[in-house]
Amino acid sequence: MSDLRKEQLSDWFANQQGLSHVDLDVISADASFRRYFRYDGAGASVVLVDAPPTSEKNREFVAFAIAYAQAGIHVPEVLASDFERGFFLLSDLGDQTLLPLLNANDLSWYPLAVQQLGLVAAVKIPVRHQHDYNADFFRLELSLFSDWFVTQYLDIALTLSEQQSVNDCFTLLVDQAILQPQVTVHRDFHSRNLMVINQQSLAIIDFQDTVRGPLTYDIASLLKDCYFKLSAGLRQQLLAQSHQMFVKLGYCDDDFLQYQQWFDLMGLQRHLKVCGIFSRLYLRDGKAAYLNDLPLVIDYIVEVCQNYPQLEPLAQLFERHIIPKLKLKERQCAL
Repeated sequence: MSDLRKEQLSDWFANQQGLSHVDLDVISADASFRRYFRYDGAGASVVLVDAPPTSEKNREFVAFAIAYAQAGIHVPEVLASDFERGFFLLSDLGDQTLLPLLNANDLSWYPLAVQQLGLVAAVKIPVRHQHDYNADFFRLELSLFSDWFVTQYLDIALTLSEQQSVNDCFTLLVDQAILQPQVTVHRDFHSRNLMVINQQSLAIIDFQDTVRGPLTYDIASLLKDCYFKLSAGLRQQLLAQSHQMFVKLGYCDDDFLQYQQWFDLMGLQRHLKVCGIFSRLYLRDGKAAYLNDLPLVIDYIVEVCQNYPQLEPLAQLFERHIIPKLKLKERQCAL
């Protein structure tokens, strides 16, 4: 079957380079509809992106590539763009994401990743692309958990009383998020979106969803990564490091207990949303691989709910309904 957009992307690049034809090697596709290809010619390689303009934030990507670079952050450089068709030519950062390098014996990249968040927080968002992580935004994300995960994926019907109790927990999470100091937030800062460059430094990708939001959002994404679990001890050590950094930068005061609570509740909001997103990727887009990461995400959720009495309704939802239903699904899949 022909791939019309790949052919058009190849022709677009060939015309730019004055070539009759180019062969593109597939690099990857991600959770969106973007696809990435590499062209390696004359001793230099570049990355080409197929990003359909009807579904992707292409103008934001280009604007934030400039803004991040101006803040001293290593990101891919946009060498050419066609917004109408959704084609982009980027500098090549290589193939080495952080995730495959992580193991129990070598976590040396994490302190450097934490330092990057000090730079991200200071990124100046272009005026035309300024958006805030406000209450409506958070509630919309939490609705993904209720709609796609609880209702559509697990087929769980809650009573009105259960729904109200869960919504009360959601209100707590939203209120706590808005109370935090607000900074520039990447929104998906984790080991799959950090590139290791020449085994020496880190670069950041997938930054097109950047907004102004809660101080602890990105550190929660990093230290409670949906694809890799840090030990509790190292997580606390890195959390303390991030707090000290943000205190020095003037983003918060030295109340670590408050910072810890912000971190815990922010991570919970994010992971509830992720349950919905992973379910949607499976049900709507046929991307079943993300379901393999649900157990770790749920471990994070249960851990926080057990540590905060006011989240007891959510703890009960997982204990009584969600975890039993997931175990049933696992048994059915094993047959």
